[in-house]
Amino acid sequence: MSSTSIQAKMFKAVAADTNSIATSQTTAGAADLSLTSAAVNDGSNMASTVTIKSLTGNNSSITFTISGTSASGVPGVELNITGPGTGATVTSSVAFFEVTNVRANAAIPGTVEVGFTATTTTQGIVFAGATRVRGMHGVSNASTAGAMVIRNTSQTGQKRLELDAPAAAGQLDPYIPDEGIRYPNGAFIDISAGYDSVTVFFDGSY
Repeated sequence: MSSTSIQAKMFKAVAADTNSIATSQTTAGAADLSLTSAAVNDGSNMASTVTIKSLTGNNSSITFTISGTSASGVPGVELNITGPGTGATVTSSVAFFEVTNVRANAAIPGTVEVGFTATTTTQGIVFAGATRVRGMHGVSNASTAGAMVIRNTSQTGQKRLELDAPAAAGQLDPYIPDEGIRYPNGAFIDISAGYDSVTVFFDGSY
């Protein structure tokens, strides 16, 4: 009997949350902001852009370095972003699967909070290591046709599973053979605009 633990993960867009990464704070000098957890995802399990909001003061003189993981599971991705002016919000040009650090290059004149926009991509990570996809459940939307794809290695890797969704509301529960579909280098999903949500059942950690 296999000791593999079967796990499930849902991919579904969520609304914006302006302080999910870091709640209101300032720094006395160049320093890392205190995050709400060691690695923060927006809850969609997909990559989203990051917002920095000025609650008080003009913070446009500060450069913030956002560090995290890309939609393809690449860790240590960094992006420099100029802080917001008084009462303003700035948005990153890069979407992160999760954020692991935000650093200010000098003392923050006022206070800021850091969060995610509404989910901005349809790309996520089923499992970053070797796995097998054992099953899935999809909910298609009423207005857009699309194809859910799960690739090996990265978001540009070999396509090993593809499932079309019609432009009609409905549910899809495809048959996947008992041994599942093998992803030796990790499974990376793009649910496309055709799906409101996709739940994937896969081999987790041994």
